[in-house]
Amino acid sequence: MRYCFLLLLSLFASGSVLAAPALVVEQVNHDFGEIVQGAEITHNFRFHNAGDQILEISRLRSSCGCTAALLTTSRLSPGSMAELQLKFNSQGFRGAVQKEVTFETNDPEHSAVTFSLQGNVRPELFLQPRRINWGVVGQDTLLQAEVEIFNESTRTITLHAPETTNPGIVAQLSVLIIAPGERAQLKVSAEFPADKKRLAGYIVIRSDFSNLPQLRVPVSARLSQK
Repeated sequence: MRYCFLLLLSLFASGSVLAAPALVVEQVNHDFGEIVQGAEITHNFRFHNAGDQILEISRLRSSCGCTAALLTTSRLSPGSMAELQLKFNSQGFRGAVQKEVTFETNDPEHSAVTFSLQGNVRPELFLQPRRINWGVVGQDTLLQAEVEIFNESTRTITLHAPETTNPGIVAQLSVLIIAPGERAQLKVSAEFPADKKRLAGYIVIRSDFSNLPQLRVPVSARLSQK
């Protein structure tokens, strides 16, 4: 009788040790293909608790502020299902992108899980080059540059006259209306403020294009110490 009691106690203890939550995820990667710049992508990742204890989710974190993450619940009873919604805003991105979100769990086999969204962002209104950096220049260097603004969309885009955040930077557009497939030239000149060794600022161009209502061109230069 004593042996049977000890055996039952041992089996009960073993069952308690083995009892645990078990995270099962349907997918951890989603390829959204190609989208136009400024579009927003939303995808739901589904998972469930296949264990026999409550699954707890904590420390939800994103690799980028452009990707929002929302859990339907952070506690899953055995057999229950939940979703993680990821929302990626492609504003300001171009080319291949991959954004990740990670959370931690009390599943001993999956203490942390990372989900990712990936794809290609195609700009329809974009700058070439995207910034102006004259680097280190001499006192008598003429600071001039040109930036092209391309319209690869299917509609005509209207631009506003450029504004600058630094009075030492002057910018002028060749045209304010860009037809599909056409481009505009942005001519830029600058000079260092009095008694300053560094020039920095932005050129801001507003547009009626909803996917990219504002273009920003960083401008910088440093005066040689010689």
